[in-house]
Amino acid sequence: MKLLVSFKLLSITLILSGLLVGCSISPTQPNYDLDSHILTRSAVFTQRELINSLLNQAAGKPSPYGATLLNSYCDLVKRNIIFTSPENLPKQCMDRVLNHQNLSCAVKFHECTTMCSLRTDSCQSCTTRAKKCLD
Repeated sequence: MKLLVSFKLLSITLILSGLLVGCSISPTQPNYDLDSHILTRSAVFTQRELINSLLNQAAGKPSPYGATLLNSYCDLVKRNIIFTSPENLPKQCMDRVLNHQNLSCAVKFHECTTMCSLRTDSCQSCTTRAKKCLD
């Protein structure tokens, strides 16, 4: 009987220690990888909305989503989805600090744009969510 109780305690101890070791081995770096379809759709939306934002700004109506769209644009340039020469790269992209929040918000924005129609204004909710994420 004592041997059976000892065996049960030993097996429980081994299982728990295995779980602890398994959990401690998990990667600490978040994964920001996205497929080309998601990134291409986001690039189409981001560039269109940045152009609209610049046109509205020239007409005296500044966009509250400029920083959000620029965060997406800079991320897409960094991922080599949008190609631009160094002299045409916005200064904010060069000065931008790459941190978990910026990257995480950009990834969420890119993923969100795959779930809306690019020919309508249905992606505006993605821009609003990304702005809240960055704030």
